Amino acid sequence: MGERPIPSRARLEARSGYVLPAYIDGHTHIESSLLTPSRYAATVVPRGTCCVVTDPHEIANVTGVEGVKFMIEDSARTPLRVYFTIPSCVPATNLETSGATIGLEEIKELKSLKRVIGLGEVMNFTGVIRGEKSILEKIKACEGMTIDGHAPGLRGPELCAYISAGIKSDHESTTLDEASEKLSMGMWIMIREGSTSKNLHDLAPIVSKGSPERVMLVTDDTHAEDLLEEGHMDHLLRRAVEEGIDPIDAVRMVTMKPAEYFGLKSLGGIAPGKWADLVVVDDLRDFEAKTVLIGGKVVAEEGIYLAGFEEPSPKAALKNTMNLKEVKPRDLSIKYNLGDEATVRAIGLVEGQLYTEHLKVRMGVVDGEVEADPTRDLLKVCVVERHKRTGRVGKGFLKGFGLEEGAVASSIAHDSHNVVAVGVNDIDICVAVNRLKAIGGGFAVALRSKVLSDLPLPVAGLMSMKTAEEVSTRMKRLHDVVASLGCEVKSPFMALSFLTLPVIPELKITDLGLIDVEKFEVVDLFVR
Repeated sequence: MGERPIPSRARLEARSGYVLPAYIDGHTHIESSLLTPSRYAATVVPRGTCCVVTDPHEIANVTGVEGVKFMIEDSARTPLRVYFTIPSCVPATNLETSGATIGLEEIKELKSLKRVIGLGEVMNFTGVIRGEKSILEKIKACEGMTIDGHAPGLRGPELCAYISAGIKSDHESTTLDEASEKLSMGMWIMIREGSTSKNLHDLAPIVSKGSPERVMLVTDDTHAEDLLEEGHMDHLLRRAVEEGIDPIDAVRMVTMKPAEYFGLKSLGGIAPGKWADLVVVDDLRDFEAKTVLIGGKVVAEEGIYLAGFEEPSPKAALKNTMNLKEVKPRDLSIKYNLGDEATVRAIGLVEGQLYTEHLKVRMGVVDGEVEADPTRDLLKVCVVERHKRTGRVGKGFLKGFGLEEGAVASSIAHDSHNVVAVGVNDIDICVAVNRLKAIGGGFAVALRSKVLSDLPLPVAGLMSMKTAEEVSTRMKRLHDVVASLGCEVKSPFMALSFLTLPVIPELKITDLGLIDVEKFEVVDLFVR
């Protein structure tokens, strides 16, 4: 660098194109890729990513501190720079049953580990606003570190209270007005574009017509097949340019800005004193990575990962987490004896968003039971507790999934990761759920009492140790099977997994039942 050439130890020829700082994903959950960290690295590094900041609250909800340590140890064997934020809300609420707890003592233990740089998204925004001691103590314990936020729909005085606790960022904004207000109050905005939540189209004008200061691009949750087919941060760069953001601003949003926010002073630029984490691209529209360097070493070329691979080795406790009883049809029955019709609350799925609608619908009663009505796209949805073998089942109805027959089940169910299942009849739901118990967790599809397809995820019921290509092939098969049963949702298992997240409005379901997120309480299925 500079005007006078300095003798180099090695020379890399890039005859045309651009040399950019390698990309940083400032907010993700690696577990959502369905891959272990080492398999994930082999997938995203060839796309130009040198660094991710991950909140491992998915595995923490299942296996606690040991799960977080596995993520740190497995990622350390790769060239990808993986930094961690400490899961702040495990469990996310008291409205569900989790497999573990990350309390104040666990936070102090994790805080001392290498590459831990902050407190993960503070999802209990209600607790922060109310001044609840437990969550404020966690924030205070991480004073001086980065505190990530999670503030869907927070505005006005409530937003002020939330920010005043020391929370610096938010990735949950879905409208321009919401994001603008948060920016005006000093927050950093992470524009999310993942497999399910896609907010870039709505929020891009905040950059293209305003200021790119304190704005980043992040993935949050992305499945393996989307990483392979669309890409990682390179995909977000393409999308940003499509939405009218200047390419230079877009690059800053995945390099300089996240490095500045997290205080990663050696990353995010090409300058003296910076690490040589670089990506060579032909143009600033496609951002296709030709060569990727991390720490001055070529780690990928023409889409091929060159860094080698060591097989993950999770402990046995991380592979035996499906602690649930066999589910039988009687466990799923919804009884009603007050007439031939009942008014019930139903979850309205909004494709492409994490929030759901709180619906009230009339349903028929047959022999004292309320059953699914696929002709009206009203399916039964159940959450089966899988950590403590309680046999507890939350039951309700879902609209917008489109399944016409059969059932699907998943052991990925944010954030406590009990088993969530949706189906047309109780027998197929039971077959799908019980299949997950047999394979150590994952996804399953059943029809007419038989399993049509599945994907084992033996690491905490969340991740496979297979390659992204192998996982993607199985996922495509699952998606094809679910589509053949009438479901037109693009990422059905991802959509299913967020029906159980009781910190994003409006109506969700956990093993304790239906959750009115705005009231932050369990509500009766029946509207009396």
